[in-house]
Amino acid sequence: MYPNSLHQDAPTVAEPRPQTRVAVATIGFGAAWEEKLKPLFQQQPRHKNLYVLVPPTEPVLHVLLVNYDNPLALRKKDLILSKKVGVEVIAISQEPIDPPPAHHLSGLLTTARLITALDRLSPLAGLSERVLPQTMAAPPLPQIPPISPAPAVATGGYRVLVVDDSLPVQKDLEHKLSTLEQITSIAFAQDGATALAMAQQQHYDLIFLDVIMPDIDGYEVCTQLRRNPQYKKTPIIMVSGKTSPLDEVKGVMAGCTTYLTKPVQEEAFKKLSTRIVAWLTARRQEQRQPVTH
Repeated sequence: MYPNSLHQDAPTVAEPRPQTRVAVATIGFGAAWEEKLKPLFQQQPRHKNLYVLVPPTEPVLHVLLVNYDNPLALRKKDLILSKKVGVEVIAISQEPIDPPPAHHLSGLLTTARLITALDRLSPLAGLSERVLPQTMAAPPLPQIPPISPAPAVATGGYRVLVVDDSLPVQKDLEHKLSTLEQITSIAFAQDGATALAMAQQQHYDLIFLDVIMPDIDGYEVCTQLRRNPQYKKTPIIMVSGKTSPLDEVKGVMAGCTTYLTKPVQEEAFKKLSTRIVAWLTARRQEQRQPVTH
């Protein structure tokens, strides 16, 4: 017979420690890029931290992945950091940044590079003491004071979808839109099918739509958008290199709001954006008014 002590001295297997939940948000990449990013968060190896992709509006936020090639994203980053405490920033860009930020990823983004960069953030080491386990809801941290939203956030801001297969046109409209403080989100689609899919997943307050595209032209995209009750009254601006009377008639029949001619002139954009933003603001205020009987 074996002595009982052998059984008593047998080593016990330690229970795995629960992972620490680290909330990560992205700014300035667009819906299509975020969809590609989700699998990176689903392929994490099991270790002390579990990185979870959340919206930037999440009450508890630890890390921001910021597209430093997007001027609007940099403004939004500054707004978030002015209202939240202890948020780390990882800059992601295709171009060099001068001066370089403390945490920067350039070029191809892979799971290994992203997780390595997240693991290197020193403040995450102490998160286990203040972050709830993954299975529990994460309320605001008690040491963070109540957040008073800035005026742009109080109105919700406006989301814009730019549909154009030309990168220079995308960049030009992005630059012009980034000057409008009421615009808080800009997404891009390079073809009509992608634009329609994005419009189903996310509501946009304003759409810039190229006429000539590889798969579905702008007229058909506009027609299909107008069939969706959410986009019955959404301003849809068609952007074209030429606007003959026939083009304008086709645009009106498809349901577009107005035209802009490429290249988009600064003065024409300024006049149109002033009218559109005023209309969006008035419509939002009207929707918020209580219904009286």
